[in-house]
Amino acid sequence: MDIETLKALGISPEALAERIIDQAVERLLSYTGFDEDGEETGSYASQFRKEIEERVQAAVDLKISALAAEHIVPRVGEMIEKVDMRKTNRYGEPVSPPMTFKEYIAHRAEAYMTEDVDFNGQSKADLEAKNESTYNWRNSGPRLSVLMRNYIHESLAKAAQGAVSDVNKVIAKNLEQATLSALKKATENLKVSISA
Repeated sequence: MDIETLKALGISPEALAERIIDQAVERLLSYTGFDEDGEETGSYASQFRKEIEERVQAAVDLKISALAAEHIVPRVGEMIEKVDMRKTNRYGEPVSPPMTFKEYIAHRAEAYMTEDVDFNGQSKADLEAKNESTYNWRNSGPRLSVLMRNYIHESLAKAAQGAVSDVNKVIAKNLEQATLSALKKATENLKVSISA
């Protein structure tokens, strides 16, 4: 078939080229699936298409990350530094003096560490937040003191257990040596005689 025949059929060379390219691209990007009976089950994305989509997505993600790092992250940092963290009433009216984010964090850390807790380091508010009973809750002091006391207790308990284990090993080794020595002496002094 030549170009004149195609023109006579109403198909231009450009339209034919576009159809050929479309078909080639379609075959590269998808495939047709068939079941056991040879029936067509549908068109599916090819591995080549999946790889292209992954690369495009990675390039888009990289560009968005670069733009975010350049424009958004510094702005968020500025907003955090300038935010007013004062307490308000239920109508949104301020009820405490202005406080920067850093001051608020320092204030919350101090309040957290000085809050009264029980022996396990839990405050009444912690238990209430977990819907646990506060009936048997007993104040053991500020959180920092209780946590330090528990840490020291656990450290000493581990060290003591290690020391006891080491002493037991030495005692067991010495007992074994003493027993072997006593058995050796006993067998040396033992004389066997046969009488008929």
